[in-house]
Amino acid sequence: MKLLNLLIIFAIALLCLCSLQAFWLYYTYQLHLEDSKKSINSFFYQAIEKELDQRFLELEKKAEGNMLGSNIRVASFDVDYKGIESGKINSVISQQITMVQQLMASCNLFFNLNTVDSIFQSLLTSNHFPFQYQINYIDSTGTTIETMGQMIDKGFKTDVLPIIDEEKTYAIVKITSPVIFKNMLAILLVSVLIIFFIIACSIYEIKIFLNQQQLNQLRENFIHALTHDMKTPLSTIHSVLVQLEKGTINNNPDMRQKFSAIAIEQTLNLQATVNRILTLAYIENKQLSLNKQSIDLPEMIQSLIDKFTVKSPKIIEFQTFYDLNNCTVCADSFYLNNAVSNLIDNSIKYSGDQVKIEIDCTTEEKQFYIRVKDNGFGISSNDQLKIFKQFERGAEIKRNRISGFGIGLNYTQQIIEAHGGTITVISQEGTGSEFIITLPIC
Repeated sequence: MKLLNLLIIFAIALLCLCSLQAFWLYYTYQLHLEDSKKSINSFFYQAIEKELDQRFLELEKKAEGNMLGSNIRVASFDVDYKGIESGKINSVISQQITMVQQLMASCNLFFNLNTVDSIFQSLLTSNHFPFQYQINYIDSTGTTIETMGQMIDKGFKTDVLPIIDEEKTYAIVKITSPVIFKNMLAILLVSVLIIFFIIACSIYEIKIFLNQQQLNQLRENFIHALTHDMKTPLSTIHSVLVQLEKGTINNNPDMRQKFSAIAIEQTLNLQATVNRILTLAYIENKQLSLNKQSIDLPEMIQSLIDKFTVKSPKIIEFQTFYDLNNCTVCADSFYLNNAVSNLIDNSIKYSGDQVKIEIDCTTEEKQFYIRVKDNGFGISSNDQLKIFKQFERGAEIKRNRISGFGIGLNYTQQIIEAHGGTITVISQEGTGSEFIITLPIC
């Protein structure tokens, strides 16, 4: 699947997800809005009832003071909300309130809108509804007798409750969205977390897909490079064998020796490549077995210098420095030799015709350091982040069309890490590179 198609599918899926979440949040908002309206309406009922309760208490005090022997109790006039159907509640309340209000008026205890305002505001605040509101007290013609609260033109209108002589009261409340959203905070957080989680999972899947595509491309490049670079030595070996079979060079010992040397060298190169690939496979499967022993590091370095001096057609100047403090390197000689050989081979391949290579072997703080520094093309900062990955090759290498599979530095890193060490690089384009191997002292 192409990247563009994947991104289109991801965008469509994300759009559908956001649309679904938006619809769900809108529906949840409407539910909270309706619940808020019901609560506000209930608070207004309670405010009217509590104001009436206060007048009942005053009436009881008057009755006790006048020794009337009356047995008036607030509970006898309480409105029973339980069991009342929603369609009948207004008529029940209307009948009870009308009766009680007439009783209060006969005792000169009249409706107090200021008390209703105080109780209503307290109920809203205690229930985290900091809404602006206006309470109107009107007569039978709808003319406003008294108003409490702030002036509000539009808002939620509570039920109109009768007081006395067809006088009524109601409240207008300005319900604001931020308060509703604040009450929905937990749901909003869960919704946002779900969206971010899905987006993160989708991005992670895309990242895996891109990495897989990149890995597939790198492997294809590796197979192509491996096939191309193995074709030449195999053809050379085949040509030598054909000449030997035909006997055309049997009468010329010098030519036969030269052809045999070429065939042996190409065979060794192929064998080294196969060994690198097999070693990486062993390391990945955690099956690599190291045969550690004491190594004469200067002798190993000198043998590599002699090999590359004779082998390479370039002019190479080697400089070495040793400060081992009589410490002995304990490592697998075969694999460590291959690791250092890879670094020297890279220094030669990725340099000009005149190559200068400095090899320093030192000990510091119970660790060995093997530094291989050259005057080659150098490595950009971007390439330094990936050159140790399998099948990766720097841009400068590709521009100079230098053959290779992209496994040399990864092989070297895996070998050094298998010894419990590390390898790092210091480089700038055009100024050469320095690879530093760090190994623990046995």
